[in-house]
Amino acid sequence: MTGDHRLLLHFVEDGALVSKGWIEAAGTYARVDGGSDIGADLRAAFRFGRNVEAGLTARALMRSRDAGQPLFGATLASEVDATGLADPQLYGKYRLLRSPVEVSLGAIASLPLGDERSGLGPGSFGYRAFLGLRRGFPGATLVGSLGAASQGASKAAGRDAGRTSGLLGFGLLVPLSYEWTFLAEVNYEGARFKDQGQDIEALAGMDWRPAENIVVRGGMGAGLTDAAPSVLAVLSAAFHF
Repeated sequence: MTGDHRLLLHFVEDGALVSKGWIEAAGTYARVDGGSDIGADLRAAFRFGRNVEAGLTARALMRSRDAGQPLFGATLASEVDATGLADPQLYGKYRLLRSPVEVSLGAIASLPLGDERSGLGPGSFGYRAFLGLRRGFPGATLVGSLGAASQGASKAAGRDAGRTSGLLGFGLLVPLSYEWTFLAEVNYEGARFKDQGQDIEALAGMDWRPAENIVVRGGMGAGLTDAAPSVLAVLSAAFHF
C-alpha cells in the first residue's frame, strides 16, 4: 500500500502522500430524508518535494429537498431543486513523520462559491485542520485522522449560526491481489451549524487497478445518525503518476 492507495470519502485526511500526481473524476449520490444530492467531482492532488501535498476538489451538484426538511441547520420554507457549482475545496498538508507511522498535518478550506439562494452552499467560508495518520501491516493498512472544523454563519435560508466542531475518521485498506484492494471507512463530524445534528457515515468499497496508472474505485455506505445521508454511493476513475 502506497500513498496512491487512498480512502474514498476522506481522501485528503491521510498521513501518506501521493507519489507525484493524482487526477480523479467521481460521481456521488447521497439520499436524505425528503431529497437527494447527485454530484460530479473533479479532484487533483500533487506532491511537492519530499513531504508536501496540495490539491483541490471542484464539484457540480444537483440538489433536491422538500419543504420542511433541514438544510444548513435551518428548516426549508419551500422546496429546493437546483443544479450548479457547489463550494470547491483547497487543501495542503505537510508530512511530519515517515516511519513507523506516517503522520501529516494539514488544512482544508471550503470557498463560498455555491449559490446560497439556490441551496447549493451556505454562502460562508469553512475551514478544517487535521492530523492524518497511517500505519502499514503485512495484511492491511490502517488510516486515521482527527481534527477540528470551523464553519461561518449560513447566508442561505434560515441563516443559522456556524459552529466549531470535532472530526474523527478511521479507515482500512486490505490488498486482495495486485489489482484489487478492499476499502472501508467510518467518519464522524460534529454539527457544522447551531441547529444541525452530528454526522456519522460508514462506507465500504473496492479499488481496481486494470493498468499501472489507472484506478477505478467505488463504494456504498450509509449514515449512522439522523443528520447523515441514509444512503451513500461513490464511483470514480483516476489517473496517477
